[in-house]
Amino acid sequence: MPMCFLSRFRTVARSAVRGLSVTALALGASRTLALTLALTLAGPVAALASDDADKTSEKGNLPEPVEGAVSMLLDAVGDRNAAPGKGIDLPALRAMLDFAMQPAAATEKALPAKRDAGYGIFYRSTINAPLEKLLRYCYDPAIPQEAVFPASIRSSRWQPDSDIIRNGVRLWDHAADPGLADAPRVLHGAEREEITPDTFSGCYYAYTLNRLLVLTRHEGRAVLVSVSRQAEPSTVGRKGAIVGKDTDWEYVYSGVPGATTRGISWMDTYMYDSATVTVFFEEQPGSKNTGYALFKWVKAGWANLNVVQRKHIRSGAERFLSGFRQVLESDRLPPAETIAARTGEFDRMNEDALRTALSDYCVRLAVVGKEDSILSRDDFWKIIKDGAYANHLSRDELVSALLKNYMKERLGKPSLGS
Repeated sequence: MPMCFLSRFRTVARSAVRGLSVTALALGASRTLALTLALTLAGPVAALASDDADKTSEKGNLPEPVEGAVSMLLDAVGDRNAAPGKGIDLPALRAMLDFAMQPAAATEKALPAKRDAGYGIFYRSTINAPLEKLLRYCYDPAIPQEAVFPASIRSSRWQPDSDIIRNGVRLWDHAADPGLADAPRVLHGAEREEITPDTFSGCYYAYTLNRLLVLTRHEGRAVLVSVSRQAEPSTVGRKGAIVGKDTDWEYVYSGVPGATTRGISWMDTYMYDSATVTVFFEEQPGSKNTGYALFKWVKAGWANLNVVQRKHIRSGAERFLSGFRQVLESDRLPPAETIAARTGEFDRMNEDALRTALSDYCVRLAVVGKEDSILSRDDFWKIIKDGAYANHLSRDELVSALLKNYMKERLGKPSLGS
C-alpha cells in the first residue's frame, strides 16, 4: 500500500534556513498503504530535528513485548527466508496483535520508540468494509494501487519476483482458513511506488518498498499484517500540482526537481527512510467492518536532516485513510474483476492509443491551467499548453492517468473543469 507525505515550511531569519520541503512515507498501510504527511520547519539548521516533545519521548511507551515484536517484523521484511519459526516468532506476533486489536480508546496515547527510520506513531481506526473485500481490492497484483488509493499514489506495481505474483496467491480466498492461526501464510516481495503531490510543497517522490505480508487468524478473527521498509532513499522531490480540491484526486506532474511552493522551489528534498507495520483485522469474527492499526516511522528532509515530527505522520495517516475510505466504502465501486479487466485493456494499448485516449482530458487541463495560479507557471504551462500533457508522460504514466480517470468517473467524482 501506499506511502505518502506532506511538507510544510516557514521562512526564518535570513541567517537561518529559508525552508524545507519534505515528504514522509505513508501508509504503508497496508500494502503499503502511502500516507501524506505535513512537515513543518520553523527554525535554523541547529534546530532541525523534531520538536521538544519528540526529543523527550524517543523511547516511546509501548509494552516491551510489542516493541520487540515490531522489531522482529521489521527485521523479517528484509529477509526473504523469514518464516514462522525462522525469523517470525508466532508468540511475539500474537502479543503485538493483542495490543493492535484493542479498541481505539485503549491505545489513544500509545507511542512507539524512535528507530533508525525516524520518529513514529501508532494510529487506530476502522474501515466500514469487510476484510475480505479489502484483500480483494488491495492485494490483487492485477489492480494497481492508484485505483484504490487515488489520493495518495500516482503509481505502484509489485516487482516480478514478489511471491504474490510468482505464486499467484489470492489472499481473499484463504482468510477464512482456521489453520492460519498456527500456520500463517507469509509472502515476501517489493513494490515500486510513486506518490501524488503533497498539499503544501507540491513535491512528489518515487521509491522502492520491501514488503512482507502475514495472513493469519487471531482470537477467531482473520488478520493481515502488512510490513514495509524503504529499500533506499527516494528520488529527489519534484514539482507537482494539485488541481482544484485535493479530494478531487486531480494532479499534474512536472518532472522538474524542486518544490512548487515559492521560496523553497530550489530545495532538493528526499525521503530517506520509512518503516510501516499495518494490521488489518475483522473487528469481530465475520464482521463487516475492518479494524486498522498502524505503526509508522519516517525519516525525510534535506541535506540528510530529518525534520519529520510525529504530529505530521498522524496527519498524513488520517489523510490517507480518508481517501481510501472514499473508494472502498463507496456503493459505486466497480467489481474488482472489472477494474482488473480495465487495467488489462490499458496495458495492451500502444503509446499512441494511450495518448489519444487521454487527449480530451489534456485539452480540458490546458483550459483549466490557463487560469490556475500554479499550472500557469512556466514549469507546468510548458507541458500542458495546447493540450500536450500526454506527450510528456511515459507509457506507465499514461496507463496510471487513464486508470485514475476511470476510477473518478465510476465513483462519481467531478470531471476536470466541471
